[in-house]
Amino acid sequence: MSSTFFIPAVNIIGAGCIDEAMLAIRKYGFLKALIVTDAGLAKAGVASQVAGLLVEQGIDSVVYDGARPNPTIANVENGLALLRKRQCDFVISLGGGSPHDCA
Repeated sequence: MSSTFFIPAVNIIGAGCIDEAMLAIRKYGFLKALIVTDAGLAKAGVASQVAGLLVEQGIDSVVYDGARPNPTIANVENGLALLRKRQCDFVISLGGGSPHDCA
């Protein structure tokens, strides 16, 4: 017997989206995020800013800054391993196409 289920992605984009995203994340009851980004945004402090906003909502996070242009299977598997190891229950993709593809 087979099962079918659908888990839609939530995409919040545009001016003020970070505030709206924080409210949505809290509403869904998530506890720990894997923030998938690239090294540039991590180095610029953007990922840590998002992590700080999550803390204000009572949500822990882990940053995976290994997203590369045109992510490989190994690149995605490394992020997945971190998600499992740190027991994250949701993913935030932060940045452009590569972090989104990797997430």
